[in-house]
Amino acid sequence: MRKLHRAPRSRLKIALLAIVAGVSLAGCENAGGGTASAGVGTLGGAAAGAGVSRAIFGDSTSGMLIGAAAGGLAGNMTLDRQAETRRAQEVEASRDASARRQLDFERQRALQDEEVRREIEERRLFEQWQRERNR
Repeated sequence: MRKLHRAPRSRLKIALLAIVAGVSLAGCENAGGGTASAGVGTLGGAAAGAGVSRAIFGDSTSGMLIGAAAGGLAGNMTLDRQAETRRAQEVEASRDASARRQLDFERQRALQDEEVRREIEERRLFEQWQRERNR
């Protein structure tokens, strides 16, 4: 009889683990697109850790708290830090692009200034040539 009571409980644990894994993967999917807000990994990890601890240790409050702490730490280290790193890289890429645009603008302006200077010099030489010719 004891085996009959144990079988539904183990199925419940497996079902809870599957649900927690599904929720965790859904959290990863959001973080990959870059639209997840800060702390989603920590919160998702804490919820998953508490769920797994409850499935493993039953209704042990200390087990659920330890699981939530471990899951939150893992979520922070994986999802939140990756998002933070990605945002820092995007900011750096934006700065680089801005610096490149500024440099291109300055180069173009220098080329235009040189072209104007050359045209003015050619016009001056042409007018000088015309004056000498008309003498």
